[in-house]
Amino acid sequence: MTEFTKPLESSTRLKINNWLINLGWNMNENSSKCNCYTERARTTEENKKFKGNKPDYVLYSSDEFKPITIIEAKRQGESLDKALNQAKLKYAEPLGIKIIFITDGLFIQGYHLEDKDYLYYNSEIVTEFLSEKRINLFIKGGSKIFSEKKIVHSKVELIKTFEEANDILRKDGLSEGKERFTEFSNLLFLKLISEIENQREERGETRRLEKMYCWDNFKDKKANELYEYINKVVLPRFDSEYNHTSSIFNKNLLINKPDNLKAIINKIESLGNLLDTNSDIKGDAFEYFLKNSISVGNDLGEYFTPRHIVKLMVELMDLKFNETVYDPCCGTGGFLIEAFKNIKNKCKATKENIEILENKTVFGREIATTSKIAKMNMIIMGDGHNNIEQKDSLEYPVKEKYDVVLTNFAFSQTTDYGGLYGFDTEDANPIFLKHIFDSLNKTGRCAVVVPEGILFDDKKEYVKIRKLLLEQSNIEAIIRLHSFVFKPYTGQPTSIVIFKKGESTKKVWFFDVEEDGFKKTGSKKGRRKIDKDDLILLRQIWKEKLVTNKSFFVEAKDIVENGYKLSMNNYLKKDNGIKTIKLKELVKDKKIIIGFTPNRDDDSFWFGGKNTWVKISDITEEMFISDSKEKITDLGIKPKKLLPSGTLLFSFKLSLGKVAITKKPLYTNEAIAGLIVEDEDIKKYLYYILPRLDYGTNRATKGETLNTDSVGDLEIPYDIKTIKKIVKELDKLEEERQEKVKSKEQLEAEQEKIIKAEIFG
Repeated sequence: MTEFTKPLESSTRLKINNWLINLGWNMNENSSKCNCYTERARTTEENKKFKGNKPDYVLYSSDEFKPITIIEAKRQGESLDKALNQAKLKYAEPLGIKIIFITDGLFIQGYHLEDKDYLYYNSEIVTEFLSEKRINLFIKGGSKIFSEKKIVHSKVELIKTFEEANDILRKDGLSEGKERFTEFSNLLFLKLISEIENQREERGETRRLEKMYCWDNFKDKKANELYEYINKVVLPRFDSEYNHTSSIFNKNLLINKPDNLKAIINKIESLGNLLDTNSDIKGDAFEYFLKNSISVGNDLGEYFTPRHIVKLMVELMDLKFNETVYDPCCGTGGFLIEAFKNIKNKCKATKENIEILENKTVFGREIATTSKIAKMNMIIMGDGHNNIEQKDSLEYPVKEKYDVVLTNFAFSQTTDYGGLYGFDTEDANPIFLKHIFDSLNKTGRCAVVVPEGILFDDKKEYVKIRKLLLEQSNIEAIIRLHSFVFKPYTGQPTSIVIFKKGESTKKVWFFDVEEDGFKKTGSKKGRRKIDKDDLILLRQIWKEKLVTNKSFFVEAKDIVENGYKLSMNNYLKKDNGIKTIKLKELVKDKKIIIGFTPNRDDDSFWFGGKNTWVKISDITEEMFISDSKEKITDLGIKPKKLLPSGTLLFSFKLSLGKVAITKKPLYTNEAIAGLIVEDEDIKKYLYYILPRLDYGTNRATKGETLNTDSVGDLEIPYDIKTIKKIVKELDKLEEERQEKVKSKEQLEAEQEKIIKAEIFG
């Protein structure tokens, strides 16, 4: 018996079987309707073509019973690529099959033989088994397909709707940011729940919410009648149905004017069936409303874990039915939703199992009001919302309660509760990690996104938490993410830490994600899909933890000797031959001027101020800057912080790498460094190079993230001859770019002018 004819492990077989059954595949080989066969083909003639080899699964069309898909599980120590090649040669090609799925029991990869490429649905790589209907789409449409539904909304289209709704809510008097978003999301929820009820009825199931409370029954009412109906009929019913443990949504509308309510209802209705959009539409809406709020900003360190990273982390945990999953900083519920889906796919849909899934599987906490959105998302997914609480996780320690933690906690926060965890610090970064560690049961495991600084900073409390993890858990892997993964919210370098509690670390596997399948850009329109994707390789080699040009091991003893540092950068041994120079060496008197923020509580520093005071949000696409949204008074200034005209501004916190050149003397806040560079060519070169540096790998600061002390030690590629040569070329291209920026602004201004004149008079 060869490695390719060995039976699958029973646990893997059971997992795959349950997943396929949940997708509608018939595995009863005694039934005439069976369209999924294990270790054989359907007919004797087809089996002869395998020449004695046994496929794990052969899937057939349910109408003509044509073979359409091979599923092959790789064996221990075998690469997914090798398994793919064997499945192609031994099973797919002999039967003329186009689609193959390869799995190692943890990760799944779909492949299109004719196109010689992985499967992509709506630009996302397919990492799960598919229904017959979806597979047929790939057979007909090739390796890259998009939703067959008529209503497919791009991010741009959704944002346009959010912008229009935001403007209506602004005119109604609602505060920007979370208040407007909460009202908008409540109305989205009314429509989504109504669509779910319609689907339930179509499947022959009993409705949970009567038709009189659903969208189609009130959306066409006139403004005044609509306003009264939602307030007096619909919201009280939703309150009784869903507001059990806490208020998910307001019992009355925040909108004051019926006409504004009607306008937003029409906007949402124009999106069509929301369940058909390839989007967590409330997640997209929350991103928009928070990102475009001046007052809210990232006040709680809130930014969003991209969905492909969430999905990867959930897959890495290999979740099992009956396990409990906890996210102490759940935001809008991204990790919990994906975990719920992942477990649901792999278990039998019995009444008892559904009860466990809905009530005893996922648990979350969120300090902000976004916990309401997490609850809504869980209701839409199939439930689990009663286990989501709005509270400060650090204030309430948890001891050995959960099997798995999946989270991306808020970075760089302060806390009053360090003492509850044995730490003498207000820095919340190590406290969050201790909270996570304590919450896991004795053999629990975790995947957590962390800021790079916590992995190598020499602060006492940072060393302490790293030592704890190294000695009392097995740190299985550190996966370094490049600095664009969380754009446009932050360029802060991050890593994913994977560990299992209960045994000490012997060695740590490091993997470098230089490309994650999306363009490296900070555009608010999002990051466009590209072909380069290191996550494919990560999935392929995860179980064996192979050493490649992107991965390596470091022994625990070497980590201990290196101050318990867990940054990949501390152990890289590469020299690309590029000469560098420290940033401060290029600045006048080697002095970098860091800005400041006057006391917000002292009105004398702000009221009536006329001095330009630049924040990161003031730095736009234009090369030169001369104004700011906020001004400070003469009482609020610090003369030594005044930057002369011609100073290069460089943001080195939060949104790393934004640049501009001052056209007049001005001040900045403490997230911006002022670089006085006397050589014009070098100044221009820095203007072009600083936004393009990889801040995830550029750390000549002994592993510390950029701060006021280390920004000057930033390593800049430097060859004066090359600089003099390319600056003129870059200047020419910059002139063209600036013209396009101005042209865009002029066109937008013209559009605004016409709308104001013709619509608003």
